[in-house]
Amino acid sequence: MNAFALEAEGISKFFPGVKALDNVSLRVRPGTVHALMGENGAGKSTLMKCLIGIYRPDKGSIRVKGEPVEFTDTMDALRSGISMIHQELNLVPHMTVAENIWLGREPMKYGFVDHGQLTRQTQALLDKLNIRLTADRLVGDLSIAAQQMVEIAKAVSWNADIVIMDEPTSALTEGEVAHLFTIIRDLRAQGKAIIYISHKMDEIFAITDEISVFRDGTWVGSKNTTEFTRQSLITQMVGRELTQLFPKFNNTIGEEVLTVRNLTRQGVFHDVSFSVRRGEIRRGRAGGRRAQRGDGKPVRYGALRQRRSADRRSAGDHRFPLRGD
Repeated sequence: MNAFALEAEGISKFFPGVKALDNVSLRVRPGTVHALMGENGAGKSTLMKCLIGIYRPDKGSIRVKGEPVEFTDTMDALRSGISMIHQELNLVPHMTVAENIWLGREPMKYGFVDHGQLTRQTQALLDKLNIRLTADRLVGDLSIAAQQMVEIAKAVSWNADIVIMDEPTSALTEGEVAHLFTIIRDLRAQGKAIIYISHKMDEIFAITDEISVFRDGTWVGSKNTTEFTRQSLITQMVGRELTQLFPKFNNTIGEEVLTVRNLTRQGVFHDVSFSVRRGEIRRGRAGGRRAQRGDGKPVRYGALRQRRSADRRSAGDHRFPLRGD
């Protein structure tokens, strides 16, 4: 058995006026989770697109299980055992879970799609991954997090030996992240190689075995995850030691200029309260995509009528009418 599931050696990729990758190398072992780390623009996504056939490298070579490969499109990569879960969902909303997972690979009977077999094999796959969805649900009716699970099932359905995950938890709650990690550990136990791209340090140190760092289109180095600290990883990513992650400002915080109390919109958000003072930078609200982080803004600037609140701004109490009233 070859020591590496995937080897990319001396990969370079040029675009007009830009050297996106400069002599980059990556080696991923079977049965491991290998993280790619780097700032935005470091070259991670470009390298992944070379590995799945979206781009053709201008220089360098790729080997899968020791065998040289050249990809002209994504189907070549899939046939060689490389699948990818993209950060942006790639599903057809008016089709079912089963139809999305097996699109173009449907089981046939007498020249027609065998819908019974399609449903059975999809449900078996979902049950194996402990994904609590039914095969005949329309994807458009699912939450973003559930659609992400469909993407994961689709990638696994190819029986790929190398699975690339690009920011797979961006739409997931903590419980769903824990479920995803269980799936990843199961795949690792089966000998699959997982390439994991994320900016979330907690995830990287919780689930990965090795880390490769990229900076400005170059490969900085690879080590076991246990050999990194958070600080040393950040230092390699940015190319200098950071004594503090955020600059300090000597700023005077003034009077309250916006207060929201008990803001509620039925079925969207409930009992939201916060305040902002003059000269203050207020941290954005955190939560998964289903937490409706952005849905309070139309109410605050008047696009939607408040159902219940005690809003006031500066010196007075303000109630914003429905836009168009």
